[in-house]
Amino acid sequence: MKTFAKLRARTQKPSARVQNAARQTKWELRNILVPTDFSEPSKKALNYALCLAKQNGAKITLLHVLEPILVYPDAVYPVMMDANFGPSDAKNAFGKLRKDEHIDAHLLQATVIRQGTAHQEIVQAARDLETDLIIIATNGHTGLAHVLLGSTTERVVRHAPCPVLVVRQKERDILRS
Repeated sequence: MKTFAKLRARTQKPSARVQNAARQTKWELRNILVPTDFSEPSKKALNYALCLAKQNGAKITLLHVLEPILVYPDAVYPVMMDANFGPSDAKNAFGKLRKDEHIDAHLLQATVIRQGTAHQEIVQAARDLETDLIIIATNGHTGLAHVLLGSTTERVVRHAPCPVLVVRQKERDILRS
């Protein structure tokens, strides 16, 4: 009987072997990092994270990055933080987000505010927090807007130490209420 099973396993198509391995593999999802700029697309990414966290018993860390603004290249202090939105504003925005999106306290591990370049801070936070999955939104800029603005999401995908789920604003939604 064992010989037949071995022979069958060797003669199975590669796709069947992959499917069998996938059925036996368990997904161990504990820590989900959700970068947010408090926009509608990032709220959509948060909803995906909430759904996955509930289904897998995972915890969510919300991250907001305060990016410096280049003022003048030859100035003594060439960068400054946005005076209109600082750490206390981000803290208040996290509180409003938790309330508006009905985030269960047991699902939320932490809210983190960092200062620096967004993609670098997101990737470093994923490393520091031993994140299993990053769920991030993209605004979907194309053409000249993409060239001029760049893509934080694209850079995160390229440099992240873990898998990244990218949620687009305009897509077929797979979440059901």
